Amino acid sequence: MALTIVAYLRSHGKLPNRAKEVDAEPVSFGDARKGKLWFKEICVACHGDKGEGYGAGVVGTAIGKSGFLNKVSDGFIRETIKHGRSNTRMRGFSGADGLANLRDSEIEDVIAYLRSLGDQHNRAR
Repeated sequence: MALTIVAYLRSHGKLPNRAKEVDAEPVSFGDARKGKLWFKEICVACHGDKGEGYGAGVVGTAIGKSGFLNKVSDGFIRETIKHGRSNTRMRGFSGADGLANLRDSEIEDVIAYLRSLGDQHNRAR
């Protein structure tokens, strides 16, 4: 039943499915220390101090937890930061119309920081 619902919903998509293309993007080699600074300046208000999301009393999802980070590619994170996510509060942060106009290298740094949060969570287990 659930697969039928998913298939139905996907049949109404207006944009082409780019999942394979996005997931094939290269792994990020940013600087997590710099990414932490960008994250604290830009992302904390919605995603929480360490990306814990709703559990921290913020409006964004938990993007710093291993449950999320183990499922998504760096390409997915990169594209989401650059262009936002349709039908969500997440708006893009790249280009002249971006909320912060992050450069590609700064986005790579944020990805590296997020990956370090997932590593910290995995070590704490």
